[in-house]
Amino acid sequence: MLQSITKARPSDEDTAHDDGKRHKKRRFLVPFVRALIQFALMAAVIIAAYVIMDRLIAAKPERTARPKVDVQIPVQAVTITLGEQRPTINLFGEVAASRSLEIRPSVSGEIVSVNPDLGAGQRIEQGVELFLVDRIDFEAAVAEAKANLAQTDATIIENQANLSAEQGQLEFAESQLLLARADLKRADQLRKNGTLTQKEVDDRSLIASQREQAVSQRRNNIAVAQARLSQQQAVRERLELGVERAIRDLNNTVVRAPFSGVVRSSSVEIGRIVSANDVAVSIYDDAALDVRFTLTDAQYGRIAADGDPLIGRNVALKWAVGGTDYSYTGTVTRIGADIASERGGVDVFARIDENEELPVQLRPGAFVSIEVPDRLYENAARVPETAIFDSNTAYLIIDGKLQARELHVAAYDGSDAIVTAGLSQGDRILSTRISEIEEGLAVRIVDANGVAEEADEIEKPEQGNRPSAEVLAAAKKISGLSDVDWEALPRQKRRLFIQEAREAAGK
Repeated sequence: MLQSITKARPSDEDTAHDDGKRHKKRRFLVPFVRALIQFALMAAVIIAAYVIMDRLIAAKPERTARPKVDVQIPVQAVTITLGEQRPTINLFGEVAASRSLEIRPSVSGEIVSVNPDLGAGQRIEQGVELFLVDRIDFEAAVAEAKANLAQTDATIIENQANLSAEQGQLEFAESQLLLARADLKRADQLRKNGTLTQKEVDDRSLIASQREQAVSQRRNNIAVAQARLSQQQAVRERLELGVERAIRDLNNTVVRAPFSGVVRSSSVEIGRIVSANDVAVSIYDDAALDVRFTLTDAQYGRIAADGDPLIGRNVALKWAVGGTDYSYTGTVTRIGADIASERGGVDVFARIDENEELPVQLRPGAFVSIEVPDRLYENAARVPETAIFDSNTAYLIIDGKLQARELHVAAYDGSDAIVTAGLSQGDRILSTRISEIEEGLAVRIVDANGVAEEADEIEKPEQGNRPSAEVLAAAKKISGLSDVDWEALPRQKRRLFIQEAREAAGK
């Protein structure tokens, strides 16, 4: 029995094994219970916060909804005026001398004198002596030509005297011939009567024949004398030309300026031998300067179709030099004969007017800007280029709303556009650029300083109802708008906010 009892009691090893199992079970249950308690606390806090927030929201007094604000965009506008519009074409051109000359001496020889003012860039007057060629040989040629002419004149006088003598001898011979013929006639009659013999008649006939021969000889002598005289007169004419040529060559030894102008270059020096093929001096007329510019085919065609011709049209020029712009005027005088294909248009030349008052005078080769009057457009409007959207659309402002209008833009003049169709007299169009523009957009016209063109009636002092600064500040606060948006509000909207601020202040 004792043995059975002993077997029924557990051993020490079993007891230790059971204690280990209980310890592991306890280690697992403690964190689980702790996590469960934390979750319960979090759920309780969330539920409590929700309940409290719900009660707070329920306890909040109801507020009326703020009225929707119809904001008008502040913009600038222009009023359309129809009339004659002539845009200006802005071009660039080059100044050139319309008259220039390379002076070559007409005679060859040694230069013995040079004008001290003859230098590149110097201005010379018409008729001023430029240089002088040695005159000795030319003076001798003149003297020789005159001597030959005098000798020929003497020969002519001699021939004239011989001719006159021969003419006198002819007259005497003709009178003697008449007498001989009359005597022969009487002798024939006397022979018939038997008074004279035939021999006497033959003698008188011989005398008449001799006198006829003498007349014929005198006539031949006169013809020879006249031929000699004509020959000497021809020689004299040739010698006269020689004298004139010699005198001209003598005069050409003095080279003078053919017109007033500016010296481009000079290669003359004392002692230099010049010939007729040498370019001694080059000058240009500074009083006859042209500016050449090119019109494109479109510009030339547009102006050519105008009733006002291009030739005779006034142009304005500006020459920028030394940091200063100098202004000049000119008149179109001619149009190039050919199309300047390399420049893509038509060359036009304008004569520049003289302006002695300017301290700086134009020079050939100067690069200038030019303003040329374009075609005249009648019943057209001039609008800022900023008022043109999508190249041919403008927006009219009607009752504070934008309304699209299609235009016909004929030309541009700087920052302006010339519109010939689509606008009427007195129209007001938008001139402010708006990125997202659309028809029907609400706008408000302001000036360049952002001030509305029409003052707000409720803010006029004559009405005796002008709000104070405190009321205006309260009205802006109620609206929740910025100063810019506040100014853009229509008058009726601002009146509502001001009235609301006054009512709040009265309470």
